[in-house]
Amino acid sequence: MASHVLAQLAGFSVQTEPVVDVEEVAYIVKELWRGRSGRDQASRDLGRGMWRSVNSLTLTRWDRSKPASVTNLILLKFKEAEEHENMTLEEIKIREPVFYAMVTNVLKRAASDFGVQF
Repeated sequence: MASHVLAQLAGFSVQTEPVVDVEEVAYIVKELWRGRSGRDQASRDLGRGMWRSVNSLTLTRWDRSKPASVTNLILLKFKEAEEHENMTLEEIKIREPVFYAMVTNVLKRAASDFGVQF
């Protein structure tokens, strides 16, 4: 917060993204993605190992042009996240229509659960 005030006093323009709080992160990881990479949703068993397995996962924005939010974050393995960031949504939609539709449906569910527009 102090750095934001100092930047404003110095005349710098500061743009910040909305902050996703801890409860939203837990919802995204546990409820939306079931502790698994968005690319590994076929497996159904979670068990106690879910929280150990999230060490190799990261949240990344589905649509890079939009800020991080419950309706724009996908859980991926680090390498998958790097690959995702090098592709456009249009490329994903064309190359992987089933994956694109699945993620879109999951994020629409999040929008519905939080009462926000998708």
